[in-house]
Parts: sequence; structure tokens; C-alpha cells
Amino acid sequence: MKKIAALALSATVVLASCTDTQFKKGKDGLEYKIISKGSGSKVNYGEFMDMAVATFYNTGKTDSVLSDTRTNGNPVIEPFDSLNIPKAYLEVLSQMKKGDSAVFRILSDSAFKKMPDQMPPFIKKGHYLITTIKLLDIYKTKEEATKARETAMQNKQKLDSINAIAQQAKDDKTLQDYFAKNNIKPVKAPKGTYVQVIAPGTGNNIDTSCVVKVMYTGRTLEGKVFDSNMDSSRGRTEPLTVNLTNDPSLGMTVIQGWNDGFTQLNKGAKAKLFIPSPLAYGARAAGPDIPANSILMFDVEIVDVLNKAQAKEIADAERKKMMDMQKHYMDSVSKVQKAKVDTAKKK
Repeated sequence: MKKIAALALSATVVLASCTDTQFKKGKDGLEYKIISKGSGSKVNYGEFMDMAVATFYNTGKTDSVLSDTRTNGNPVIEPFDSLNIPKAYLEVLSQMKKGDSAVFRILSDSAFKKMPDQMPPFIKKGHYLITTIKLLDIYKTKEEATKARETAMQNKQKLDSINAIAQQAKDDKTLQDYFAKNNIKPVKAPKGTYVQVIAPGTGNNIDTSCVVKVMYTGRTLEGKVFDSNMDSSRGRTEPLTVNLTNDPSLGMTVIQGWNDGFTQLNKGAKAKLFIPSPLAYGARAAGPDIPANSILMFDVEIVDVLNKAQAKEIADAERKKMMDMQKHYMDSVSKVQKAKVDTAKKK
């Protein structure tokens, strides 16, 4: 789906009081109105638009926030052309100047007319998807747009860092309450992961020179299991190889909370890790079972601690296995395609 359309389907502006007469009819079921407070020339084909985009779902009674770039900090800087913007939106945006705002609304029936199977369960027919766009700036060249995007991303990183500090403090309070309620006395790792050792291991503690093999079960703080290699019903019962070094050739890396918590463990140790959300998946959701800003718990067992030579041997073997599987798959596809061609020739 094109980017503007995706934004339209994917903060909060109360528009329920808008009457139908305030909206003009666009194409493909789109309705719109422009609030003209800008100045200068209108956006031209091939230029770049810097926009604040807010989207929400309106039932006629309530407005549910879906996305808002003013709060999430994600820049929306897009070229003004028919490759990136559907024609219905392009015609409206072509009327806008820097500083202008537009309100778009479309019935869910129309929005998902060509892809009804992709309508999310919470969206019902006859309800509106509403998008507001404020045209913050217009850039004449790709170079100007790229520089603006880089600046916006730097600002977002600063905002994310500030938000993460605040969220970690909030999560820490939640965890302290959880520990007090459940009579848990964990150790706090350097970055903020809490570790409750269930059974100590032997040897030196794990550090950033290590690659470890781990058995684990992951849960939310509410106790919902979202992943495990200890449960055969989930299809994985082999230890997971985790690379704690800065050498990507030695295997996969993991969330910061694991790297942090494992520094308190050694070979053979069994423990529970309590990971604040900024050290897990942060402000983004990770599938349906891990909402944004989720504190995570892991039951872990350090099955083995490998040196770099051992880890490289295992990583190379895994890569070879994957390449062999891919080759086998491609060979199978080629045979099927050849059989189809041969059958067609006979006909």
C-alpha cells in the first residue's frame, strides 16, 4: 500500500462535531476539507512535503488514537508524486501551501473495498477512518529533504532517549512493587535488569567475550507466555545460541536485558530475569502478546558458555545448514517449474 494511504489506515483531534456539509467530496469515497492558514506557493509535483500526520478511528461516539507523528516523533517527509501518493489524496494535497492543514475521512467500507480481508477486527463497517495532515514545510530538492529527515531522526533519537529514561523509572517502581508483593529479592544488573538466581552455576560470570547456549521461557509481567524453547508444542527444544560479543559472525544478538542480566550468571545457573521495557522492546509492540512498554520476565538456564572459536564453529555450521536448506528448496522449485513446462509442451 502506498505510504499516505498506509498512514490513513494506521492522533488526537476531536472531529466528531464536524458536519457533513463541511467536507468536500473527493475520489474513491474520500472526503476532505482544507484549513488554509499557510502562505507562499502551493506544493508542486516532484517537491517534498514535510508533514505532521495524525490518524484515528471514529465510531460516531468516540475517537480512538491510531498514530500521531507529533507524539511518536517519526518524520513524514515524502515526495509529492503519483508513485508515493494515491490520486485521491494527491488532488487534495496539490491545493495546499506551507502551513495549511487538511482533514481526510473515509468510511471503512470504502477504505477496505479492494482488500476486505485486511480490515482489522476492531474496525467496523460504517465507521470513519480520519486523518489530519499539517504541511510543515516544502522542500524543493531531494538534498533538502534528506537533510531535514536526518535532523528529524536525530531529534527523534533524543526524544526516545528521554522517554526511555522516564519509562525505565516507571517500570522500576512497578517491579519494586511486584517484588515486595511476591517476596522476591533479586540483584540489580548494571543497566537495570533484575536477576533472581534460582540455582547458582559454576565458574566465572558471563561477560562480553562470551557466547552462551540458553534454555528459556518468556512471559509478560502478567504471566502470559509469549516464547519458549522448553515447550515442544512451540516447535523448539534446542538451546538458543546467544552472542554477547560485538562480532556478528559469532551468532545472533538479543535484547539488552539479556546481555545485562547474564552478567550476573555463570555456566549451569538457573534464574529469572525481570527486564524493564526500555531494555526489551521499548515503546514498540513485538507481536500480539507483547504490547508497547511491556516489562518482560524470563526463566533462563545457562546450558553452556562458549569461547569464540567454539562459537564460530557452531555459527558456521548453522549458516551452512541454512544455505543447504535454501539450495534444496530452490532445487525443488526448479523441478516443479520444469515439470509444469514439460506438461505444457506435451499439451
